[in-house]
Order: sequence, then structure tokens, then C-alpha cells
Amino acid sequence: MQGLLEMQSTFLIRILLACVCGIVIGVERQKRTKSAGVRTHLMIAIASALMMIVSKYGFLDIVGGTPGISVDVSRVAAGIITGLGIFGGVIYMGKRGNATGVTTIAGVWVTVGLGMACGAGMYLLAIETTVIVLCFQFILHSNLWIARHNTKYQVVFRLKDGMKEYEEIEKKMLEYKVEFWRVKWECKGNGEIELSCIAELNVRTNPSEVTAALLEMPQLVKIETL
Repeated sequence: MQGLLEMQSTFLIRILLACVCGIVIGVERQKRTKSAGVRTHLMIAIASALMMIVSKYGFLDIVGGTPGISVDVSRVAAGIITGLGIFGGVIYMGKRGNATGVTTIAGVWVTVGLGMACGAGMYLLAIETTVIVLCFQFILHSNLWIARHNTKYQVVFRLKDGMKEYEEIEKKMLEYKVEFWRVKWECKGNGEIELSCIAELNVRTNPSEVTAALLEMPQLVKIETL
């Protein structure tokens, strides 16, 4: 009886530690207004820790009490990853079918790993991994240029002199290291041409300066950040 209580206490400690790791990462994600926050990471950590414990210890009565029977304890743990794939797909597809939340899925995946580590009794590994994840999240969300994505604008111009005005606009944007792609030309009558394109900024370029330069152009009709 005492041995059973000690084992159950150990299991409880593992689940509680998984909770702490999940909450810590969830808080960081929620502060950045991500789709998966504290509650999601907490529940995932608890579930993965619980399933890992069941995978390791849930079949001891069968294996120990029945001669000739062996159980592959890794199968339940492998099923956790399969379930994560389905869950990740739900996060990945946005409300309008847009692909979003890749980093959130990666964070959920890490949380699953943390829960599994806690469930397996690898406490120190779980704590070290939580610290590493948080450190990299804070570093890569800082203003380091290496961690920034290229800013992209959807811009629309109304041109009266076609290629000549376009070349002037392109030359001006090259001063800010801005490149145009997916350029679309459309005749609007009265000799005017509507030009729509994607303007991609260099990671070292200040988006505010580019926005100000675009707004000064009389040909500009629309600008939208992508």
C-alpha cells in the first residue's frame, strides 16, 4: 500500500511539473496574443504527461501478472505525436483558410515534448528545455535584424505616363532597398494605367521611412501591410 502511494505521489509530481512548464511557455505566447495561450499549453502539457505515464506504467499489471505477454510501451507515446499533427493542422489553417501560426504549432510541439519528459521522470531535462525555449523566444522577438521578417506591402499606383512613372517609382524605392514583385498592369481608360504589386522591404530597412516615401507619391492609390 505504501509503495502504491509513493508511486502515485511521483506521478502527481510529474504532472504538476508538466503544468508549470506548460504555463510558463503559455504565458509567453499569450502575451504576444498568439492563438494558443496559457490554457492550451497547460492542457497539452497535462495530457502529454499523463499519456506518457500511462505508456510507461499503465500495463504493469498485465505484463507482470501474465507470463509470456510483452507490451511495447512506446506505442502510446508515439500516438501523442499523431494527435499533435491533427491539432497542429487546426491551428495552422486560419478562419479564412490562410496559413498562420507556424511558430505557435512549434511551441505546442515543444510543450508536448516537455509533458512527455515530465511523464518519463526526466525533470531536469524538462526544466532546462523550458528555460532554453523562453530564452530563445525573448531573444528572437527582440529587434535583432536576423530575427525579423521582411515587411511586405500591397501597393496600388495610378499612372498617367506608364513605364516612365513606373521607372521613377522603382528608382525611388531602390534607394530604400525595396523590391517590387507580382506586378500587375491594368488599363483604366483615359490613358491611365493602374499598377498593383507587392513591395518587399529589406530586413534592415525602416518600414516607417518607406511608408512616408510612398505616401508622398502622387500616384499612390492604396497601401496595405501584408
